[in-house]
Amino acid sequence: MLKKFYIPTNIFVFLIIIIGVFNYVFLFYGLYSRQNTVVLFINFALLFVCYFYILLCLKDYSYKKYNLLIYTSIFFRVLPILSFPLLSDDFYRFIWDGHLLQTHINPFAFTPQQLVSLLTNELPINLFTKLNSPNYYSVYPPVNQFIFWLSAFANKNNLLLSVIIMRVCLVAFDIGNIILLKKLLIIKKLKPELVFIYALNPLVIIEFAGNLHFEVVMLFFTLLSVYFLLRRKNNWSAISLGFAVCSKLLPLIFIPVMVKQIGWLKTMKYCLIVFFTTLILFVPFIYNTELLANFYSSLKLYYGNFEFNGSFYLLLKYLGWQYWGYNTLIYNSKILLLFTIVGFGYVYIKSKDIFESLFLILFIYFVFSAVVHPWYILPMVALSVFVKWRFVVVWSALIGLSYYTYRIIPYEENTALLVLEYGLLFGYLIFEVITNVKNKYKNNII
Repeated sequence: MLKKFYIPTNIFVFLIIIIGVFNYVFLFYGLYSRQNTVVLFINFALLFVCYFYILLCLKDYSYKKYNLLIYTSIFFRVLPILSFPLLSDDFYRFIWDGHLLQTHINPFAFTPQQLVSLLTNELPINLFTKLNSPNYYSVYPPVNQFIFWLSAFANKNNLLLSVIIMRVCLVAFDIGNIILLKKLLIIKKLKPELVFIYALNPLVIIEFAGNLHFEVVMLFFTLLSVYFLLRRKNNWSAISLGFAVCSKLLPLIFIPVMVKQIGWLKTMKYCLIVFFTTLILFVPFIYNTELLANFYSSLKLYYGNFEFNGSFYLLLKYLGWQYWGYNTLIYNSKILLLFTIVGFGYVYIKSKDIFESLFLILFIYFVFSAVVHPWYILPMVALSVFVKWRFVVVWSALIGLSYYTYRIIPYEENTALLVLEYGLLFGYLIFEVITNVKNKYKNNII
């Protein structure tokens, strides 16, 4: 354990709230471009210093201080309510899809480029110029589309109101995540203050409340599914997992973990409920082979053409250029897929705890992935409150370095920063493995 400097608790809580408010307000309202990476990194660093200090001091807090920090975490999420997302432009596509639904156009049927010349007067043209993927069909599942539709009740020229509607929805889901984490900690008989690993994490607040990323919805339904499963309400668990899949397809890889908890005799029923829940939610959007092909084409383009902040993927790419003189992508993807499947199989067979299984599966998936945006790892931050591993908390502080990619257009990754990010991450991971083997410490805060 790291030693901490002593500051009287009341003074510390007051100072940390003031510093947090100042930094979040500056980040949400005062930083006008994500290309200003130096200021961005300084802001991230200050927020994470405060965050880690809070975690180190949590054992000294009374019940009243615990409640104060819960309210503080919610207040931080409300701070960006009137701001536009700064570090991501995905929200423009969210609002675009919402306006399509408002005009009874299926976002999986046409690309924005196909539509803009046909329906100029009915669509928000000011949005089209800001889209980062105008030639792709929508790739966002039905639960997300419902929230997009809600956001589009605002006038098509009032983007801020659409953002506010969307943000209210996502903050509500994130508050639900905090509540579910508290309930699950009680069920697991773990320290209640562990919830602050997630609730006060700056990256969680910035990416979910600030930048409007819908992994927060997927996380809510995944946690809800686990909660029902632990309460032996298997049918409700399966329905919740279906909603998680319809928020983002990633939870499909969780199904073997879930069915392992209920035994193979109940597996068929559980899987059928997940399947039919997913089917019912998708059918209003994808009801023929053409729409399915459109959806699949966008998924294939995303997973086949994009690369960002990968670890082993970029290492294999570098080795390909060094030793063979070309990008060995076709071989790299197969190698990484093999490693991922082997890793999944090992976790499915060996791991006994549901939270550790979900945590390790996500880590294996992302460590062998070609695209790892900062918000992708946040479900791991939530799951880390139940396991002994804290390397993902360190990763949440380091992964912000990937925003250096956006300093210039066209975007270009910085190899030195990638090496720094993953070098420190794997270094800390090795340290934790050694520490666990020697000391077998329990689920500490940090």
